[in-house]
Amino acid sequence: MKRILLSIVLCLVFAVLIVPLGTVLAAAQNFPELKGYVNDYAGVMTLQGKAQLEARLSQLEKDTTAQVFVATIKSLEGNEIQDYANRLFEAWKIGQKDKNNGVLLLVAPDDRKMWIEVGYGLEPIITDARAGRIRDDNIIPAFKEGDYEKGIIDGAAVIEDYIRKGTPPAPLEENPVKNIFGDWIVAFFILSIITVYMSGFMARSKSVWLGGIWGAIAGALIGLAVGGIAALIIGPIIFAALGLGT
Repeated sequence: MKRILLSIVLCLVFAVLIVPLGTVLAAAQNFPELKGYVNDYAGVMTLQGKAQLEARLSQLEKDTTAQVFVATIKSLEGNEIQDYANRLFEAWKIGQKDKNNGVLLLVAPDDRKMWIEVGYGLEPIITDARAGRIRDDNIIPAFKEGDYEKGIIDGAAVIEDYIRKGTPPAPLEENPVKNIFGDWIVAFFILSIITVYMSGFMARSKSVWLGGIWGAIAGALIGLAVGGIAALIIGPIIFAALGLGT
């Protein structure tokens, strides 16, 4: 019994002392010093490029109160970039305190990774989808050519444009083509249920006349079902070729 109590006490001591200590040590990680809007610790930007971007981001904050910071570090040293960006964002206290309207563009050239961290106040504007498009369309292509400065400046320019416009993405409109296919599927299942039920009923009937009529109806329904399935398979291909799909 004493051993059990001792084990419980040791577990409690571990939970109370060791776990918080680990949290404190993690929080105390040495992040690079915030020197301005552009913090090029990886040395991938020219003095002219840094100065121009610094001026643009400074003016953006004056005009909108939103803060956009750029940070480049050579390596993440084994850290996940999303986690590092989130902690750096918090350490640098990016964004106005009452609005949380900040954005951090983090680049780690040696690891070939980058991340756009967005404060809650700007998430309706810089959505995950928009951040992904900025990465894929404006940043990564330049990075692949070895031009990190161009990728950073182009990416920051699109972020700035979104913030200045302040327009959330429009709701995705429902695709009428998909609606048609959805209706076909519902109709197919309803017709299938009716066909199975009526076939069982007619099988028990001795009337040749009813059997003939139902045979014609069942044939028509089967033809309609087959045509519907063909439309479901071939239709999307045709609509995609015509540019009518999403």
